[in-house]
Amino acid sequence: MVRSTSARLLMASVSILALCVSAHAQDATDETPKTTVDQTSDDAAQSVPERTIVLDAISVTASKTGTSVIDAPASISIVDQEELQRRQPDNLGDILRGMPGVEVSGGPRSTVQMPIIRGLTDNRVVIRVDGARANLNVGHKGGLFIDPEVVKQVEVYRGPASTMQGTGALGGVLALTTVDANDMLEPGQNIGARVKAGYTSVDHGMTWNGMAYGRPTDNSDILVSVTRKNTDDFEAGNGEEQAYTDDDYINGLFKAGLDINDVSRLTLSLQRYSDDHELPSAPDGTSTSNLTDRESTQTTAVVGYEYDDSANDWVDAEVRLYGMDNDIHEVRISDGRDDRRELQTVGLEGSNTVRFDLGSGELFTTIGGEVFRDSQEGRRDGEPTPGWYPDAEMLISGVYIDNTYAVTERLELGAGVRFDSFDLSADGQEDRTDQAVSPRFSASYRVTSWMQPYVSYAEAFNAPTLNQLYNDGLHFSMGPGNNNFFVPNPNLDAETAKTWEFGTNFKADDLIVGGDAVRAKVSYFRNKVEDYIEQSTDIAGGTTSSSNLPEAEIKGFEAELTYDTGVVFAGLAAARIRGENARTGEYLSNISGDKVSVSGGYRFVDEGVEVGGRANMVDAQNRVPDDEDERDGYATFDLFANWHADDVVNGLTVNFGVDNILDQKYRTSAATLYEPGRNVKISASMKF
Repeated sequence: MVRSTSARLLMASVSILALCVSAHAQDATDETPKTTVDQTSDDAAQSVPERTIVLDAISVTASKTGTSVIDAPASISIVDQEELQRRQPDNLGDILRGMPGVEVSGGPRSTVQMPIIRGLTDNRVVIRVDGARANLNVGHKGGLFIDPEVVKQVEVYRGPASTMQGTGALGGVLALTTVDANDMLEPGQNIGARVKAGYTSVDHGMTWNGMAYGRPTDNSDILVSVTRKNTDDFEAGNGEEQAYTDDDYINGLFKAGLDINDVSRLTLSLQRYSDDHELPSAPDGTSTSNLTDRESTQTTAVVGYEYDDSANDWVDAEVRLYGMDNDIHEVRISDGRDDRRELQTVGLEGSNTVRFDLGSGELFTTIGGEVFRDSQEGRRDGEPTPGWYPDAEMLISGVYIDNTYAVTERLELGAGVRFDSFDLSADGQEDRTDQAVSPRFSASYRVTSWMQPYVSYAEAFNAPTLNQLYNDGLHFSMGPGNNNFFVPNPNLDAETAKTWEFGTNFKADDLIVGGDAVRAKVSYFRNKVEDYIEQSTDIAGGTTSSSNLPEAEIKGFEAELTYDTGVVFAGLAAARIRGENARTGEYLSNISGDKVSVSGGYRFVDEGVEVGGRANMVDAQNRVPDDEDERDGYATFDLFANWHADDVVNGLTVNFGVDNILDQKYRTSAATLYEPGRNVKISASMKF
């Protein structure tokens, strides 16, 4: 078990280290410029020249003005292609592991995993895949299906973000971006292909991926990708096989782009995911008594248009039309009962940013809007299920204005407001309509070239889901005459969050050796959620219902630090979060134990080899609403290595890693199923 005092000392060290770094940075900055390159793919990360640092990623969630993560007055983390290559992720949990303030619910079964950001999950987190909303949320069954082989970048915005992202962003935003042809093509190359194969020992899993990409004309690009993954059940750290954790999916991706001219671009993304395997009816738990043959499919289409002319201060626009169809089809093995749940999301959004030169500073004003519709349908043996997964619709529309004013080179102010309205309806149920206004403001001041304190305030709202409002009928059965039933609550109010955040960004170059770079973000937040929706199950009374708590409070500390010389690299992250019912003091669910993550490595530049390791340490969590939710602390250790073997075979890349090298048996804070034990990962890819 990881002791509480150790975790606290480690977390305190993050702040101390950041302050020590900044104290030494004042004399070191602005002496030697660093070279920044745009890394385009995991296979394009060839031998890294000295003094080349790739750290200042651009955020896609913070604003529409191309703000770098380290300069944003917000808590943002990005997992880029270089880090994805090191992790060789099998699922969302592998991608987000170690990120401060972020966990994954649902356990290790990949099709059930959902992000938890600052203790908030499900419909309280906005999920976007290439800009399309992924809104599926079906109780214990998950709703996000991803193929890590085509993911280029994962960005997490922690904290309310309704002003830019609309309903649901109480906890934050998870934005996934997939690769396109420009990410895969080498300089001067117009056509190419990649084949990749991977193996994982803990579940004897095999992954195959093939990509073809090119530029048919000077102003167009196309990529086609197909992935097939098949695994057996995995073993936990004690050697026990975890039943029905096998996986079998196929994912196809097609992306195309057309540069209409030098300042405008049209894009198309089509993705189809299909997973077929046996799962318990509640796959986020340990029970295997109610097995189903489940097929999960997700089809996504996104059409986008961008106009960006640096010489035109009046037009910097983007428009996106998207649709996502989710279908979970289960056939119960014991009696053939056929259940289907489908959710279709169609949305349109657009924005334009205007730049004003005000003499001493610049003002960026973004005006935008969004409208989307969720349509859900449930069937059992071909018949509607009005009390279980009712036929229902939700229509949400919103408009916003957001301003960023660079008053001076040091002082930046931000302010915005969004108006949203929603309309929910279900067959045989009372309609619901409501509206909300979500303001935000921020202020940051660059005290020195290496330190930028900031303060921000943001509000967010979250409309109750169709299931929370209208679910009625049998929830579960514990034997003859001992059933539990949903009780609908069409009077649920929308949740609203009000969050203050105080933080500091640290940025220093040439700190210890020429060409190195330090980036750090430290923050404290306090989020008050009014009309917090909580589902409670009364075993004795035989009912399950959702109701509004007057107020819930979630507060905490987060820190993240990276150091990179181009040869040596290291990272440190920590989080300490507390959540409770503000009226009764009762603990909230989905709050992780205190955690610290450490990583580091070394690049043998001339050989194209990188080696390193990471450690994730999580304290015991006993601040839970139910004793059954208590979790022991744990520590896991991983090793990784990759080799860009162009000197031996042109285009060959080999990745190797060992996760949970000590074979630790553990469960995360939001899971009942144990995580995989020691897992040796190896993959090889060849580009042509």
